[in-house]
Amino acid sequence: MGGVALSLGRQRVLAAAVGALAIGGALAISGQPSESAVQVAVEITRPVVVTSPAPRSATTTTTASAPLTVGDSTSVTAALSTTIASLAATETTLAAPPTAPANAAPQLARPIPSALPATPPPPDVPKPRWADSTRTTSAGYVSTDVGCAAGTDAGSLDVFFANRMGPVIGSDYQHVYPLGGNRFLWLFQDAFIDHSGAATKLNQAGFAHNIAMVQQGKCFTLLHRGTPKAPGSFDLGAGEDMRSRWFWPMGGELAGDRLYVFWAEMDRDASDPMPGDGLGWHPARTWLASYDVATLARLSFDPAPNDDVQPIYGYAVSSDADYSYLFGNTFEQNLSREGGFWTGPHSATSMWLARVPRGRLADAPEYRTAEGWSPNRADAQPIMQRYWTENPMQPRFFDGVWTAVTKVDGYWGEELAIDVAADPWGPWTTIERRGLSPHVADQRIINTYHAHLMPWRVGGGLVISVSQPSPSPFRSESCRPSISRNMRPGIAG
Repeated sequence: MGGVALSLGRQRVLAAAVGALAIGGALAISGQPSESAVQVAVEITRPVVVTSPAPRSATTTTTASAPLTVGDSTSVTAALSTTIASLAATETTLAAPPTAPANAAPQLARPIPSALPATPPPPDVPKPRWADSTRTTSAGYVSTDVGCAAGTDAGSLDVFFANRMGPVIGSDYQHVYPLGGNRFLWLFQDAFIDHSGAATKLNQAGFAHNIAMVQQGKCFTLLHRGTPKAPGSFDLGAGEDMRSRWFWPMGGELAGDRLYVFWAEMDRDASDPMPGDGLGWHPARTWLASYDVATLARLSFDPAPNDDVQPIYGYAVSSDADYSYLFGNTFEQNLSREGGFWTGPHSATSMWLARVPRGRLADAPEYRTAEGWSPNRADAQPIMQRYWTENPMQPRFFDGVWTAVTKVDGYWGEELAIDVAADPWGPWTTIERRGLSPHVADQRIINTYHAHLMPWRVGGGLVISVSQPSPSPFRSESCRPSISRNMRPGIAG
């Protein structure tokens, strides 16, 4: 897993980003040096504004910036206050139809590993330093303290995430939920777990479809079901089958003493897609779970009020003073179900929106339409449509401003976009868009995906995380969840 540190304005903030099923550009478990990226410093004090075709509900101005490689550091000055002040006066231009990318679709491969190690790790190794902290919680989770960062600034967290996270040597699709009191819950998709400390390759570790980490201040604790020798998912949903049916976390939010999280039930497809057409599974149903904020004991797991997946309402969740907004996306990862890569734009390029009274996530939502709001989901209209394969926006409401981070075209893209809006339905203005390259040489196989906006700021900076995989589960590399981007669009200079 590689890392990106990016600074806008005078601040430099960390974002933890997560290695996927295998981890490229990472610190080798064997102790060999990690592949290092070229450090680049670029300061743009006068952003270049260019005009480009824009989708509905997005403005036509974007900031052109130098491309980044995972590991780069860039300083940019931006004034979000000026951008927001101009939003009301901005005229939205309808987009020209998206055109197919000029380059061939990247080839993606992500087989489902076995729950137990395919190859046992070497025996008779010294007990790892975290072993004595492993215990079973009152909620039935296997809990392990994986250590503390020196701080929550970019440098401290970058150092912390540069190493193996206790038993965890790979995970991806990080979602972070505030729990109050300087606590945060991190939920990850597919993870490789090795409590023995002996694994030097991912196929020597156990595998779970989701895990959790609790961050208390600057310290982290791993949670999962099962046992240390046979780890299981943090949440088995409505019944997990390792090979054919599992559950991945989506958006969520704290309401009183409960944390609510939307989950996507994922079903394995009968056959794998062709190279370039994505991955062989798809969302089948949307579920809503609730957890006790203190113990994280699961209190409920039920079909969501709208349990459809066209789109998944709850793909991302954020609230203002009055409403909790459920952003919708199909999260379609198998493009062969939609005719293949070249038949875009695909369904996941559209973002939808629903809302409920603040914190009442179990209520039936009302849906954003062309004219306003309706209780009838058939009246819903996308709030935005852009790109070719995916528009996986991850929005949050910060200090009266809606801010979203998007990995352009998801798995298939090579850029990162930052958007702002006065209202969650837009219009959204792209204030930053730049290339984002993984911290490895072979970009035909290694990509970046799932840019996620962290729920905290440091010195006015926004913290953004990105996932990055490695091409093979047999590499002797450790997860380096240190992709960090410091976006400081709130204060000029």
